[in-house]
Amino acid sequence: MATLGKIRNHGVLLIVLIGLALLIFIVTDFINNGQALFRERKANVGIVNGDKIKYQDFYKKITEYNDFIKIERNDESLTDEMTEQIRQETWNQVVMRNIIEKDASAIGMSVPYAELKELTIGANPSRIIADRQMFRGEDGHFDPKRVAMLISQLDNANLNQQVRNDELMRYKNYWTFLEQAVKDSRLSEKYNTLLSKALVINSLEAKYAYENNKTSVDLVYAMKPYFLVPDSTVSVSKSDVKALYEKRKEQYKQDASCDISYVVFDIKPSKEDFQVVEEEINKSKEEFANTEDIVGTTNDLSDIPYQDIFLAKEDISKDLQEFAFNGEKGVVFGPVLGENDTYKMAKIVEKTLAPDSVKLSVFHIADATRENIKQKTDSVMKILTGENFMKLGGKDVGWLREIFNFQKEIKDAAFKASVNVPFVLEVNGFPQIFMVTEKTKPVPKVKLAVVEREVTTSKHTQAKISQDATKFASEATSVDKMIEKAKENGYIVIPQTNINRNAPRLGNIKNSREIIRWAFDNKVNSVSDVKECGTQLVVAGVTRKNKDGYKTLEEVTPMLEAELRRDKKFELIKGNFDGKSIEQLKAENLTTDTVRNLTFGSMSAGSLGNDALIFVLAPVAELNKISTPVKGNAGAYVFEVFQKTENPMPFDAKQQIAFMNYMQNQSLFQYMLEALKKAADVKDERYRFF
Repeated sequence: MATLGKIRNHGVLLIVLIGLALLIFIVTDFINNGQALFRERKANVGIVNGDKIKYQDFYKKITEYNDFIKIERNDESLTDEMTEQIRQETWNQVVMRNIIEKDASAIGMSVPYAELKELTIGANPSRIIADRQMFRGEDGHFDPKRVAMLISQLDNANLNQQVRNDELMRYKNYWTFLEQAVKDSRLSEKYNTLLSKALVINSLEAKYAYENNKTSVDLVYAMKPYFLVPDSTVSVSKSDVKALYEKRKEQYKQDASCDISYVVFDIKPSKEDFQVVEEEINKSKEEFANTEDIVGTTNDLSDIPYQDIFLAKEDISKDLQEFAFNGEKGVVFGPVLGENDTYKMAKIVEKTLAPDSVKLSVFHIADATRENIKQKTDSVMKILTGENFMKLGGKDVGWLREIFNFQKEIKDAAFKASVNVPFVLEVNGFPQIFMVTEKTKPVPKVKLAVVEREVTTSKHTQAKISQDATKFASEATSVDKMIEKAKENGYIVIPQTNINRNAPRLGNIKNSREIIRWAFDNKVNSVSDVKECGTQLVVAGVTRKNKDGYKTLEEVTPMLEAELRRDKKFELIKGNFDGKSIEQLKAENLTTDTVRNLTFGSMSAGSLGNDALIFVLAPVAELNKISTPVKGNAGAYVFEVFQKTENPMPFDAKQQIAFMNYMQNQSLFQYMLEALKKAADVKDERYRFF
């Protein structure tokens, strides 16, 4: 009872404590769930049709595309521009795939596995597969066996254990990308076919289109440009501007963007850097001129290795051609400063007359051991002649030039060999039989030793440039201050407007994506610290930011005022045309010109451009009669049709319908895709990661 009494006496306190405990539990759970949701949202690169595009999935698609390009190009390296393009195209593919698949699925349309299999490894595969260089045989045509071989190798567990994981994954990504591309292409083709069959031009539409283009007219016009009327003579009220804004508001939708002004500090050699290299190469000239070890000395002095080959005129840089073929052996040219901040000097080592190219063939002898190959080679050489070389199994290697990247010992032997005389050469420790089948006529050739020394930016110069950029950034505490300090120091401030938050770079500056990410994370008038972008240092300032949604009234006011002012100027001008001929108006210095072959369906009206009213009014205007004043884009004008021409070709409904269907189908799928993208409410948030 005593205990109950104590509880009763402290009941209010207990209720408060229990309430606090429950509140802490609820808030903690809310925070944890909120953080989980936030982390999940941060892991998305976008949303399409309400479906979240996960970063991991998107990055996997980028990797597949990267590996596809690397294998196709047989090159491991990708430029910054290629990487940016791959990311953008991957995003476009993901968005299109989501939109098309969802819409197609709703009507039971798909690409089943059996169909996809037929399109990838069947007898008549998709062009996406058949056009791949990897799947072409020795004759250059598509070989389905090569497709089967790749798939077999990817599925072969024993082989997979012998291949590096990264190499195996690259080819798996290559094939996955191709399969997906074939599937996407086939589904889009089906979808587009459905649309084209559903939207068919009927005979009435065809007749209407024929009539619209049946009559063409030639006309002359006289125009008074709006700019001849001073803006001060017309006034536009704020209420008029606002009313027009509300009417046009849907046209002013915008994505988030910003304006950035920036200053670039190029990391490039200073005058002192040029002087150092110039002194060094001048000092080495005597050694270069007198050395007997031309290979060693050239390689010691030059940024590029010595080429021990004879060169034809077209193989030599233009700045050395005259010297190379008019100079004497042992003479030294330069040093001179040439392109790409490079000092160059050259020495004529040897001159000769020799074929520019030779055509080489090879006779392959395969065996397990060198001894067996040698024995077979000796036997074959006893019967081989220039006449039977190719008949007995010789293979054409093709035309070789000395400058080609080909095994030096083979090139040297080929250029010395006689035509149609087989010869044996040790290649990689094994004897091989070759024969030169043709040679071009001898031309003058020269062997040059060339010393090139590129002037690079010294550490001292780099430090100086970095100090200048850092000092400038510290003093530029606002955009106005940045512009002021730039003017004081003679720096150029570069503006760039309407930058999308997913833009890959700032202007033409490489590796500048970080600056755009910084700009969207900071307020207007903020100035960055020094950003390193490849061989450039950049200091940037945010001058304006636009949010997702609509452009503000203030942003579009100048454009709306110009339109309203144009309308009022038209009202002032149109009375000037009353009762006057084109000739009279021309005498008053109005702009006049002739437009020919204009129809209702024309896309342009000569010097009037795409002034829409002229397409409507001119074909139905009376002949040799001045029109009423027309409110054009650039000015008020009147026109007079002086000739009408009727198309003599009779109406052919079948031909007209076929043509209109063809024209419609050219753009139908793209229009449909844009409409579906708009309905899908695509949210692009790649800027969080890239």
